[in-house]
Amino acid sequence: MSLTAVAWLLFAAFLGVFYVSHREVKARVAPAPECRVRREHSSDAGMALQFSGMLLVLAWPGPERPERMLPALLLAGMAMGLARAALRHLGRQWRVTAVVTDDHELITTGPYRVVRHPVYSAWLLMLAAVALLRGPVLLGPVAACVFAAGMEIRVRAEERLLRETFGDRYSTYVSSTRWAYLPPLR
Repeated sequence: MSLTAVAWLLFAAFLGVFYVSHREVKARVAPAPECRVRREHSSDAGMALQFSGMLLVLAWPGPERPERMLPALLLAGMAMGLARAALRHLGRQWRVTAVVTDDHELITTGPYRVVRHPVYSAWLLMLAAVALLRGPVLLGPVAACVFAAGMEIRVRAEERLLRETFGDRYSTYVSSTRWAYLPPLR
C-alpha cells in the first residue's frame, strides 16, 4: 500500500472519530428543547482555509517517505485520541460551525482543562502526521500556515461567542488555561 493511500486512510479514520462520537452523543443525550441559536458566520471562511491546508498535504504529488511512517502513525494516534476525548467532554454541544445556544454549557473538564480548543489541537496533530508522511519538506509549513490561519479565524469567532455568553466566567477560564489550542502557541 502506498503512503498516499495510508495518508488518506488516516484522514478518513480521523473523520470517522468525529462521526462515531457524534452518533454516540446523539444516542446518549436527549435533544435539547428548542432554543435560540447564535452563530458566528465568520467561522465558515476559517473552515474553508483549514480544509484547504489539509487538502494541500493530502493531494500534493510528492515522494513516498516510508522512514516517516512510525512518527506519522504516532501523531495520528495522538490526534484521534485527543479528538475523541475532547468530543466526549463536549457532548451534545459539539458542532462543526461556531454556535452557542441558550442552554450552552462552558466545558472545562478533560482536555479542556489544558487547552480551550482541543479539537483544533487534534486537527493540527493530524495535519502534522499527514504532512510528515506525504509532503515535501517545505509543503508542511505552507499547509500549516494556511491551516493555522483558518483555525485562528474559527478560534476568534468561537471565543467571541463564548465571551458574549459567559462573560467573566469565560475570562477566568481563559486565564486559567493560557493556551487556545497548542502549547505554547497563543
